[in-house]
Parts: sequence; structure tokens; C-alpha cells
Amino acid sequence: MIKKILIPILLLAVSCHSPEPPASTAKPKAPSKPKSVTPKPAANPWVVKNYTKAGGETTERKYARFDTEGTFSDQAGSNGKVYVTFMLNKENAGILLYKSSKSNPLEKSTGTVIIKMKNTKGEEIELTSSRGWNKTGGILIEQNNNDYSRFRIFMLQNEGTVNVEIRDESAAVYNFNIIATGFGDSLGQI
Repeated sequence: MIKKILIPILLLAVSCHSPEPPASTAKPKAPSKPKSVTPKPAANPWVVKNYTKAGGETTERKYARFDTEGTFSDQAGSNGKVYVTFMLNKENAGILLYKSSKSNPLEKSTGTVIIKMKNTKGEEIELTSSRGWNKTGGILIEQNNNDYSRFRIFMLQNEGTVNVEIRDESAAVYNFNIIATGFGDSLGQI
């Protein structure tokens, strides 16, 4: 009887203290190298769109648009916020300025406007305008005085940030940056 009780207890004790598994003969894996990830190109800040007719129907004619913010100073004060839309089509370019809020009316310049652009290398271009982008305002960079061609060449020869300063005869000064990167791609699509 004691044998009948002892044998199962011994078997149970032996099974609880099983020997360690044999050492693995497999070679450890070398640490894996991180896969090189091709960075996604940044989205082009110059967005290409189609003009629309008065009824909302889109046309075949295209333009490129760049939106940014900056500061302005005038006789009333300094360091106010300005919202800027830069528009470009095959014939000319326009700069639309909205003081303090995009919902404010478009700024109308009186007289001659001087536009200075400076790239990160310190190279500058100066353009002159005395016309509005449209009836409601803005600044026109036109082909008639060759400024539009000079502007396009300047932008195509640059990458990165271009600082823009606009001065008008009423002593208003606007400062903002535009991005030259992607300009050529968008110009080719319009």
C-alpha cells in the first residue's frame, strides 16, 4: 500500500523538477539596421487653381496662389498683422494685402509702390507698381514694365525663403516672407 502511494508522489516530484531545456544552438540575430525611409517631399506652398466665372463655373485658365502672414506699419501704428495672398498667372502677378484680418477689405495703394525682395544669399530685386491687381485693390506686378519677367526669373533662381518689403507713398510698410521652393513647378502648371 505504501508503494502505491509513494510511486505517484515520486513521479509528481520528478515532473515538477524537470531539467533545464538544452541550450539553443541557433546563432543570435544581428541587430537589424533601420530601413532608410525616403522622406516625403513637403507640400508645394504654391497652390494651382482654376479661375471661376461669376456663376461659380470653373474655367480652363489657371493661377498659382501663395498665402502668408506678416507685419505692417503705417501712420496709425506699427507691427500690425497683415494677411497676404500672392497670385500669379501667365500675364502678371498680384499681391493682395489685408490688414489685421482676412475679412477686412483689400488694401488699395495710392501712387507708386516699391516692392523689394531679398533672398537668403542677400541678393535683391526691386520692382515698381502703380496699378492695382483689380478694382478692389491689391498690387499688380505687370509685364508692361518688365517687372513680371524679372520677378519670375528671381523666384526661379532661388529656393527657400524670400523676404518681401512693400512701401507705398502713404508711408505704409509691409513685411512678409514668401517661399521660392515649388514656385517653378506651379509656374509650369498654369
